[in-house]
Amino acid sequence: MAGNIGYEDGHPNINSIGHAKPPLRRQPSYYTPDMEDRMRRRLKFHFMDPIEKLKAKKRIPWKMLLQVVKIILVTIQLCIFGLERGNFVDYVEKNTISLKHLFLKDWEAAYETLPYPPATGTYAVYEISSVFEHIDFVSNQYSKMNRIAIGGYHFWHHNASAIPTVSMCKTNYYSGSYFPNGTFIFNPRLIRTCANVTQVDFGNGTVKFDFKEFLKRKKIRLSLDRLLKIELNFLVHTVRLELDVPHRCPICFLMNVSITFDNSDRNGQMLVFLNPNISEVGCRGMIIGLNETEKKRVQTAFDIFIIIVSTMSSILCLRSIWRAQSLKHETAKFFKNHFRKVLEWYDRLEFLNMWFILIVINDCLTIVGSCFKIKIETRNVPNTSQNYDLCAIMLGTGNLLSWIGVLRYLGFFKKYNILILTLKRAAPNVLRFLTCALLMYFGFVFCGWVILGPYHIKFRHLSTTSECLFSLVNGDDMFVTFSALQTNNSFIWFYSRVYLYCFIGIFIYVVLSLFIAVIMDSYETIKHYYENGFPRSELFEFIDECTDPPHSEIYRQELRGWDCSTVFCFCCKNRNPEELEESTRLIG
Repeated sequence: MAGNIGYEDGHPNINSIGHAKPPLRRQPSYYTPDMEDRMRRRLKFHFMDPIEKLKAKKRIPWKMLLQVVKIILVTIQLCIFGLERGNFVDYVEKNTISLKHLFLKDWEAAYETLPYPPATGTYAVYEISSVFEHIDFVSNQYSKMNRIAIGGYHFWHHNASAIPTVSMCKTNYYSGSYFPNGTFIFNPRLIRTCANVTQVDFGNGTVKFDFKEFLKRKKIRLSLDRLLKIELNFLVHTVRLELDVPHRCPICFLMNVSITFDNSDRNGQMLVFLNPNISEVGCRGMIIGLNETEKKRVQTAFDIFIIIVSTMSSILCLRSIWRAQSLKHETAKFFKNHFRKVLEWYDRLEFLNMWFILIVINDCLTIVGSCFKIKIETRNVPNTSQNYDLCAIMLGTGNLLSWIGVLRYLGFFKKYNILILTLKRAAPNVLRFLTCALLMYFGFVFCGWVILGPYHIKFRHLSTTSECLFSLVNGDDMFVTFSALQTNNSFIWFYSRVYLYCFIGIFIYVVLSLFIAVIMDSYETIKHYYENGFPRSELFEFIDECTDPPHSEIYRQELRGWDCSTVFCFCCKNRNPEELEESTRLIG
């Protein structure tokens, strides 16, 4: 009966002016009473739940069992992938921290914490001499990396005897200078120059990295007035070994490390960033006693089995959708010819099962995600974080929709169906209510961003402003939001208080309370329907005239239809010729 909730005025038998609709009246037609009963039984069987269909047809509900098996399989698959992805992310993060300690001068562990608000400032340099010192430090550390690094970092070069060098690229304006009287002239065209930073031989037996001397000898001019960015790039090769874990194969990574000295804002602070672009490369070594191919075959076989199960699930659901649409057209023609009435739109929607569409969508996501997972595990695509993210989105969303789809089967029990019916009943009113509330909410967002942004860390960006206000609606971090304002302007201070008090008062005490009231009103309506009966549309009034219980033998005699065998769910046998002739005559 869940499909009958949500019509205008709460009752499909009440028209727009409040008068009851006339009951169905049979018109003279070629339909016999037996044909009418057969149509009624077909419709009643179509709207039965799997348990009732099991009693009626005495056949195993393959679609329901397949969904149970599928949700177990995709959950196991997601857990395996989640653990592997978590290990990969943890490996990348730890390597990033190690590289920062190795190559960034004066790097401290305090920069690695992520408190809110941040406990330390950004990592940056402020003097010209510091820029040269940091670049010299990177070059020296890289030249002796394989001797000092704990993480097993190695050089990557085609010539094994040569030590790769650090590549330096600088970006600056084409020309420009400042004059003592405060005037300036600049050509905004950007120039990018690259060179390999090498050691400088001072001629007295001293060979070391000296970036300032290197620029002088290479005749490279570094004008800090025009400088926007300096990038240092070098390659690092490492092998991830977890031989203590059974069947864990070694993975080789090539890190294209980029250290950027960013002066684009030209505010006296040159920010320093380190970004290790990690990509997987083929390992050219071997581990004695480890069969890597066997592990890959087991993982691939499991993923292929999930693809097969998801494909079968989609085919069964698409077949049910197609059958329902065929039955809808037959029913519409029957109502038109027998009752001289057009089947209403809400009755037509009863034949479109949104749960089946949801299952087909999550099956498609699972299939695509599984294919991507196979490619990642077999190393057919680079094992970068973006590939992991795409695969995670597919598998995670598919698994979410699979678990939501389980609500369909709980909905067949009255005690568990109240959540679905309440959401369905409240959906139109909730959408209208949210439309009005969002208009007011975005007004507060833009106002707070523009006025409080320069003085409050939570309002610094448009996205963080929205996140802060949404947190306030849920009662989170209120005192910090009030106290984190940093300004000596009394007007801004008073304005921020009025702004926050108004927002909290309107959205917590008014908007949120009304939102809960809309949900509760729908809940009370559903409780009333449970006690006094649900509204009945013309379609279900017609079906209710069928008094044959689900366990009646007449369903197995008349509705043999397409019977699926136990082993091959898609190997079907057609109806009897008499049934086909009768069905054709019934359609007209």
